[in-house]
Amino acid sequence: MKTVLIVSATEKSRSYFLEFLHSCQYSDISPAANAAEAAVRMEAREYDLCIINAPLPDADGVDLALRAVRKGNSQGLLIVAEAFAEKARAAVEPAGVFLITKPLRRGTLRNAVQSMAVAHNRMSAMREQNATLKQKLEDTKHINRAKSILISGLKMSEPQAHRFIEKQAMERRITKGEVARRVISTYVINHYEE
Repeated sequence: MKTVLIVSATEKSRSYFLEFLHSCQYSDISPAANAAEAAVRMEAREYDLCIINAPLPDADGVDLALRAVRKGNSQGLLIVAEAFAEKARAAVEPAGVFLITKPLRRGTLRNAVQSMAVAHNRMSAMREQNATLKQKLEDTKHINRAKSILISGLKMSEPQAHRFIEKQAMERRITKGEVARRVISTYVINHYEE
């Protein structure tokens, strides 16, 4: 995790979180004094971690925490008074927001931030893997369609169509998926597809 948004009502508490995060080697930290300011910052930029010290002057922090984790790959930490913890927990934990209670202990905060860093890294790896698999699936669809076009339009056999796509990919130094997309666009324009 690299970017952090701190949302806390008082200058003293924002300074505490800034100092704490600097000690944890975070340097790209943005402070906000209320939910409205935080919402504007979240709209303009994606943060890896959002720490919300509730209550805020204009919100209880729950909706803001939920908003933080819904956008992209952000991790959210909501810090609330013990009396509000159960109500807040029921609202935020199903969405993946971490929750800790006041009085705040430095060790508890450190453990929460470290746990969120691990969760963030796992989510990032899973998103990357998901994107790779999605691209492979799209390429496979295009390759199968291109083979169908080559078989029906140019009367190739399935092995010939497969070999044609592989050979073009090697000769042109592009992926088989890109060759397939070119075949599709070329031959569909020329009405070879049935």
